[in-house]
Amino acid sequence: MAGYSCKPVPKMRSLIFLGFLAVALGVNAQQGFVSIDCGMDGSTSYNDTVTGITYDPDAKYINSGVNYKVNKAYLKTATPVQAETLRSFPNGSRNCYTINGIIQGDKYLIRGLFFHGNYDGLTTVAFELHLGMNFWQLVNITEPSDPIWREIITVAQNNSFSVCLVNIKSGTPFISALELRHIDSTDVYIDVNQTNSLVLYVRVNMGAAAQDIRYPDDAYDRIWRFYITPPVWSDINSSQPIQTSPGDAFQVPAAVMATAVTPANGTSLGFFIGTDTGVVYYVYMHFAEFNALSQTKSRIFDVFVNDELKASSVKPEYLLSTHISLSLTSALRTDVTYNLTLNSTSGSSFPPILNAIEVYSALPLQ
Repeated sequence: MAGYSCKPVPKMRSLIFLGFLAVALGVNAQQGFVSIDCGMDGSTSYNDTVTGITYDPDAKYINSGVNYKVNKAYLKTATPVQAETLRSFPNGSRNCYTINGIIQGDKYLIRGLFFHGNYDGLTTVAFELHLGMNFWQLVNITEPSDPIWREIITVAQNNSFSVCLVNIKSGTPFISALELRHIDSTDVYIDVNQTNSLVLYVRVNMGAAAQDIRYPDDAYDRIWRFYITPPVWSDINSSQPIQTSPGDAFQVPAAVMATAVTPANGTSLGFFIGTDTGVVYYVYMHFAEFNALSQTKSRIFDVFVNDELKASSVKPEYLLSTHISLSLTSALRTDVTYNLTLNSTSGSSFPPILNAIEVYSALPLQ
């Protein structure tokens, strides 16, 4: 996947009708979800047949832009149904969606889908995505058949969100879908606060089959991407369900935690993250032990970043999700690469494992 590398050290729409309460609150049947299919004609919502999530047309969230359907020749089997339409913004330098009914001070995951599909015959375009007045991320389209996701976890500053597409004179901004998910816990992603948001860099389900995992497996509808395991790693999995301990606010899906990678040979599991200088990154690693180890056996490892010890004596628990978090701050260099290495301790019987990983960049808010 784009965004990080490994090395040896290394469709349908089914129509439904919303009840008055859902319309009044601006949410779907999934409590705390707002799911918008941009560029969709009409006023009737539908259920996505893959996720079961209810999607609304976008007309009540924005009053500018032009609806388009993409060229179906660019759609692939795994392309989300929401990618079939889009709203384009040929006029104005800044066009914004407004989502009301937000709980001020709570955390939300906000995600945009951008699928060009050669709708206008122009295959390259770039524009900015803003959250209110804050720059969020650049959207750079170079391949019209590839869906692009942009995701941020943020704290609501007031009772609404404004998601804006900003024209930078590099093509016409557009959007295919806009999704908002309420995170109803203060104990998860504690690095997110009133002045700091987290922009997704990568979220990977290690050792998984070629299928992404999201809602309904994930209560927050995070999308866990599969990753093709390099030859220096081995896939392992659990035949028994992985449990989440009471109070574990991460709620990583059992299906994600049931697969992992481990070194094919040796006692070290390594990968690197290429980053931007001057940016703070947050890494969340998720672990679960698959083997019922005897008292004389153990799996214990240390986590190093660029040879600096960041977490010591990590010991995954049997069939139970555990997590660690790291903050990475780059030196003032033009190119920054973080080498992350999980090394077995001297007394460990088994090599390290990694079930899943999330990496975010910090976005200071104005």
